[in-house]
Amino acid sequence: MSTKWSWVQGGIILGLWNLLIFLSGNHLGTTTAYAQTAGYITQFFSPQLIPVSTWTAGTCGTSSGLMVSWQWMLVLGTFIGGLAGSLLHREGPAPEVPELWQRRFGDRPRLRFGHAFLGGFLLLFGARIAGGCTSSHIISGMSQMAISGVLFALAVFAAGIPMATFLYRRADL
Repeated sequence: MSTKWSWVQGGIILGLWNLLIFLSGNHLGTTTAYAQTAGYITQFFSPQLIPVSTWTAGTCGTSSGLMVSWQWMLVLGTFIGGLAGSLLHREGPAPEVPELWQRRFGDRPRLRFGHAFLGGFLLLFGARIAGGCTSSHIISGMSQMAISGVLFALAVFAAGIPMATFLYRRADL
């Protein structure tokens, strides 16, 4: 059994999954789960903020308080599914620092993790400030031909390609 799926298989499964979620009246996205988690952490430390917070009403669930939605379960299921797939195929852990990163920046896992966390945080934070979700705009929005999805995807590639070219600019990479 092959341990990797082709991009065609993955694309077909993602498309069918996206269609199923769309037909259920929802959209595929994950950042709401992170906002809901932040809401629960806020509630733990400062419960008086939740009922009066505009942010809670707009991003964490319902207009009256926090709510764990199916998207939160999707993120949990994605983690569990990835772990199960890895254990079933017995691939072992991925390298801490990818080869291309090592050639450009050296073999320093902390630097790699710090950059990955900062990049992910900035993308997520920006998407939530704009009232959207990165995966929802690209996966769901593009498949529905939503203008916001198309514009967001264009912006991601317009920023990502020059940045990757800048970061990995050495000719021997």
